[in-house]
Amino acid sequence: MKSVVTFNSALLSAVLTVVLSFEIQGSIQAADAIESFIAQHCIRCHGPQKEEGDIRIDQLSRDFKAGLDSHHWAEALDKVNTGEMPPKEEPQPTQAEIAAFVTALDGRLKEGRASRMAARAAVTHYRLSRKEYQNTVYDLLGVRYDPAKPQELNEDTLWHGFERIGSELTLSPSHIDRYYKAAGTVLDRAFPATTVEARKVRKTAVDLRYRGGKEQQAAMDRLGIQRPLRYLLFPGRVENALSPNWFGKTGPEHSGLYRLRLQASGIRPPGGQPAHLSIGKATGEETVDGLIEFDLTASEDSPQVFEFEVFLEMPISLDFCVVATDVIDRRGGAAFRNALASPSYMFTHSSETRLLNPNAPQMFDGQGNGLFSTVLLDWIEWEGPLVTEAEKSRRDNLIPPDGASPQIVAEYLQRFAERAWRRPVKPEELDQYLQSYLEELAAGEKTFEAYRVALQGLLTSRHFIYLVEGSPTPREQLTHAELASRLSYFLWSSMPDEELLTAARNDQLQGEVLSKEVDRLLADSKANRFVDDFTRQWLQLHKLGMFPPDKKLYKNYDDWLEESMRAEPVEYFREMFSKNLPIDELIQSDWTMANARLCDFYGLPEPREGGFQRVTLQPEDHRGGLLTMGAILSLTSDGTRHRPVHRGVWLSEAIFARTPPPPPANVSAIEPSPPESPKATLRQKIEAHRNHASCAACHAKIDPLGLAWDNYDAIGQWRTRERVEKGVGEDPQIDPSGVLPDGRSFADAVEFRQLLLEDRDKVAKAFIEHLCTYALRRVLTVDDQDDLKAIEIEAKKSDYRVKDIIRAVALSGMMRKR
Repeated sequence: MKSVVTFNSALLSAVLTVVLSFEIQGSIQAADAIESFIAQHCIRCHGPQKEEGDIRIDQLSRDFKAGLDSHHWAEALDKVNTGEMPPKEEPQPTQAEIAAFVTALDGRLKEGRASRMAARAAVTHYRLSRKEYQNTVYDLLGVRYDPAKPQELNEDTLWHGFERIGSELTLSPSHIDRYYKAAGTVLDRAFPATTVEARKVRKTAVDLRYRGGKEQQAAMDRLGIQRPLRYLLFPGRVENALSPNWFGKTGPEHSGLYRLRLQASGIRPPGGQPAHLSIGKATGEETVDGLIEFDLTASEDSPQVFEFEVFLEMPISLDFCVVATDVIDRRGGAAFRNALASPSYMFTHSSETRLLNPNAPQMFDGQGNGLFSTVLLDWIEWEGPLVTEAEKSRRDNLIPPDGASPQIVAEYLQRFAERAWRRPVKPEELDQYLQSYLEELAAGEKTFEAYRVALQGLLTSRHFIYLVEGSPTPREQLTHAELASRLSYFLWSSMPDEELLTAARNDQLQGEVLSKEVDRLLADSKANRFVDDFTRQWLQLHKLGMFPPDKKLYKNYDDWLEESMRAEPVEYFREMFSKNLPIDELIQSDWTMANARLCDFYGLPEPREGGFQRVTLQPEDHRGGLLTMGAILSLTSDGTRHRPVHRGVWLSEAIFARTPPPPPANVSAIEPSPPESPKATLRQKIEAHRNHASCAACHAKIDPLGLAWDNYDAIGQWRTRERVEKGVGEDPQIDPSGVLPDGRSFADAVEFRQLLLEDRDKVAKAFIEHLCTYALRRVLTVDDQDDLKAIEIEAKKSDYRVKDIIRAVALSGMMRKR
C-alpha cells in the first residue's frame, strides 16, 4: 500500500512540474511577444528619447499581479486593438503581430486579476454625498433639511463631475462636528418640542403696493376707472414678497415646507424677452438668490394662478425680482426710478394711461406696448409649514413610552437602527447607544430626551453616514442588504424602502424578484432623483457659470438664461428616460426641452405653457441632441470666447469616457491677434499652436471634437463669422470642418454628429461606463472590462434604449460584486 501512495505522490509531483513548466514557458512567450512589439512599434514615441502623452512604456511595471500600471496597459491594449496606435505615419505592424501582442497582453492582465482583487480591502466605506444625506433623512424621518446651506455639511469633492466617488469623500474632524449638528437639527424637526400648526396669509396688490388703496380708489372713482389696481413689478428693483411678521410671531420652529400661490401675468415688449419672476433672498438692490423661478406668458387680460412648494428656514424675508437683460437702472437718478414704486404711481392696465405718473420712467409706448419685460401681480398667498400624513407616518412608533424598561428601549433602538443603517443589526452593536440612554436617564433626563441622545448617536454612526460593504472575512459578493442599498442609492439617491429591505432580509434579491424590484424602483417617482443627480454629474454641469460671460459682449445673457440652460439637458434626459428612447437621441434629435427663455434665446416658437415643454426643431434651428445645447457649449467657454480644445476634452470625457492627458506645463497660452495683423479665427491660432512638438499628438485627437462646434459662440449662439476684437479686416468666416483620428472627415457639426451615430457602440459603451462609475461609486479598472462587456451585450438587445441600459446595469453581475 505504501508503494502505491509513493507512486501516486511521484506522479502528482511530475504532473505539477509539467504544468508549472508550461505556465512559466507561456508567461515567457507572452512577455517576449509584448516586449518585441513594444521595441518595434512603441518605444520610439513612448521611451527615453520621446515621451508623448507623458507615457514611458519602458518604465511601466511588468508586475501584473500588483497591477500598479494595469490601467496604462489596458489603454495600450485598446489603442492597438482599435488601430489607433501606432499612428498611421509610423511603420505598421502585421495582423499577426497585432494578434500576438493583443493576445499576450490580454492574457497577462487576466493572470493578475485574481491577485489584484484579493489585495482589495475586506471592508469598503462610501460616504453619502450631501444630496444623498438630504434624501435619506427625508425618506427615513420625513424631515426636510438642506445640507448645502452655509455652515452645514462640507461640500463634496468632485471627480470628473461625480460627487459620490468613495475615494474622494473623506471625513475630517470638521465633518464630524457638522454631522453631529445636522443630526440634532434633523431630530429637532422630526420631534419638535411644541406642535406647530400651518398658517395661511394672503396679500393683494392693494395691500402690498398701495397701503390699503383708499386714496388710489378714490382717484379711480373720480376718473370712472373700474379695473382693479395691480402691482407693476419691473426689472431693476427688488420688492417684498414675504415678511416673517405677516404670519405673526415666527421662529425656527416654523421652518418647513410652504406652499406659495399667486395670480400674475406678464408683459413682453415687442422683440423683447418673456417676463420672468424670481423670488428669493435679496442679494442687492436689483438681484435675489432665487428659490422660485418661472416665466409668465399669460397676458394681462388672462392672468394665471401659479403654485409652488418650497422649503423655508424661518424666519426669512423674500423679495420679488423681475429678471431681464434690459433693466430700469439708476442712471436716470434713483428718485426717477423709484417713482415707479411710490403709492402715487397707480397701475391697472397697459391701455390705461391716465393714472401713470409723468415724472416716472416711461413703461409703455403710445400703442400700449411694454418697453420693458414686466410682471403684473394681483395677489400672493403663503401657507405653511406643511407636513403630509406620509411624512408623519415615518416617525410613528419611534419613541419608547415613558418608563419603558431597558429591554423595550433596546427593541425600539434596534427597529430604528435597522432602518437607518439599512441592514440587519445585532443587539450587541447597540450596547453603547443603550448605555448612553441609561446614563442620560440616570442624570435626570426624561425618557424622550435620553432616547434622543441615543438616536443622535445612531445618525452619526459610520453605518448611517457611509454605505459599508464587506466584512472582516473577505468575500467577493455583496449581501442582499448591501445590494439593496447599492440599488436604491443608484436609482433613488437614497435609502431602500421597506419593500426592498424586506426582500433583502428574506434573501430574495435574485432572479425574478430582483428583476421586479429594479422595475419598481425605475417606475417610482423617486427615480427623478437619479435623473437629476446623474445627468448633472455626468455632464459636469457644475462648470456652467464658472466663468460668467462678459455682459458687454453677451448682453442677452442673464441669470435666468443660465438656470434655464442648466435645466435643459436634465429635462432632456428625463424625457429620454421616461420614453425609453435610444441612445442615438443624445447625439441627434429633432426636438429639445425648452422653456420660454430658452425658446427666445434659440429663436424657437414660444411654448404655450410655462415651464419646460417638448419643442420640435427644424434644420435651420441648428439644434438637436446634447451637443448643441447652450449649457454644454457655455460650460466649455471662458466667458469671452469659445474654447475648442476644452469642448473637445469635454466631449472626449462625457461622450467617449476617455480623459486626455493634461497639457505640458511649458506651452504658452494663445495670444490675441496684434492690432496691425489680419483678423484670425481661434482655429487658425490653435493650428499654429499645435505645431509645438509635445502638443501635436494629443491635439490631433482633441481638436476635431471641439472645432466641429465653432459655429457656436461662448454662450452657444449660432454664428457664421467669428467676432474678433483686434486685427485688420472683417471678422473671419468660420470653418467647422475636420478629420477624426481614424481618417473620417466632416464638413460641419451636422456631419460630425452623423459620424458619432456611426460610432453608437462606442457611445453606448461610454454611457455604460459612466453609469457604472456612478452606481459603484468608484473609478472603473481593467478588471471590470468583462462585466462591462456583458452589460453592453445585454443593452444592445434592446437597441441601446436609455432605461433598458440603466436596467441592464442594475441587474448586472457587476452590481452584485464588491
